[in-house]
Amino acid sequence: MRAHMFKQIGRDALVALGRELAAWKPTPERALYGIEAVISVVLSVALAHLLHLPNTWWAAISGFAVMQTRFSASVQRALHRVLGTIVGGALGALVGPIIGDRPWLFVPALGAISAVCVYRANGSSASYAWVLGGITWVMVTYQAHELLTFGPTASFAMLRVAEVCVGTFACLAVSGAFHVGMQWYGRRHPASKVAAAAAASANAAPPTFETLRHARMVLAVQAGIAVAILAALTYALKLPGFEQALVTTIAVLILPPTSIVVRSQRPVADKMVQRMVGCLIAGAVGVALLPLMQGQIVPCLLALAAGVWAGCHVQTGKQGASYIGVQFTVAFIMVFVQDHAWSADPHPAIMRLAGILTGIAILTCVMLLAARLSFLPISEEATP
Repeated sequence: MRAHMFKQIGRDALVALGRELAAWKPTPERALYGIEAVISVVLSVALAHLLHLPNTWWAAISGFAVMQTRFSASVQRALHRVLGTIVGGALGALVGPIIGDRPWLFVPALGAISAVCVYRANGSSASYAWVLGGITWVMVTYQAHELLTFGPTASFAMLRVAEVCVGTFACLAVSGAFHVGMQWYGRRHPASKVAAAAAASANAAPPTFETLRHARMVLAVQAGIAVAILAALTYALKLPGFEQALVTTIAVLILPPTSIVVRSQRPVADKMVQRMVGCLIAGAVGVALLPLMQGQIVPCLLALAAGVWAGCHVQTGKQGASYIGVQFTVAFIMVFVQDHAWSADPHPAIMRLAGILTGIAILTCVMLLAARLSFLPISEEATP
């Protein structure tokens, strides 16, 4: 992997973001999606606080991540997120206490779990369920090395499931309400032919592509090695932010079928750079705003709403900065939504963002190793 390729990708990402900001023009559809996401995140936070859940930010991220532009797509994503989390949490609670105090078994097991889930997620119709299942399984199994016994580990897993379910419920409640409202409005104000054609196009079945087993296998091996290294370093050195590093490592290795067919690591590098750009911008803006909010509920909510709406606007743009918008929103939520209450303390947010950057750094090293061993061509063009 050449340094100039990363520079070019970074330059392209910033140019795309600049074009998106220069062409700032919220259409009704994009504005509506942003409003739905904002309400979903705020409702997730309120419900998590009401239920005294320990990781409010995870519920808030679930409220954002499940939200899609169509209600049917949100329902499918919600099902996959909840199902994957439940299965992953159950497996982690069962396996974790058995291997948690055996690092020689614990570390490679986490890598193997991640590798299998990344392989299955790439090319599967239930990709999101595999991703959430793998992430939750690894998180719970890793937590078991500190908790050691089944009871506390199972409690941790159940809390993670509860946080995901709260955020998912909030998203579906908001998306469903808007869906019903839009249907009622549509019956009284028939859509134009152009709008109808756009809706038909949006509901059309996506094309299917033949995936390359070799490319999927390479992505899986990279995930396994990177997660094993992260687990070993965190286990030995007590590094913070393992959860964010884990999510980053797996998320950037999940590619759409069109990118998997292209036997190049350029798509992964694109996602890594855009994730880093979005997180750094959100971290800088969020950490700068936190002292001004002084931990007050109303200012924090207003800042959170503005950040989520802005991120959603970039996410739904057509200038090539969509993934930056997604990562900006996720990172902005991590900055503003603290574990138990609103706070002006930037330390938890900085630790979470550090975990994201750690995951990117470790995965970059693994990709360089893969290039050295010629597992997969790393080029700026598609390799036939």
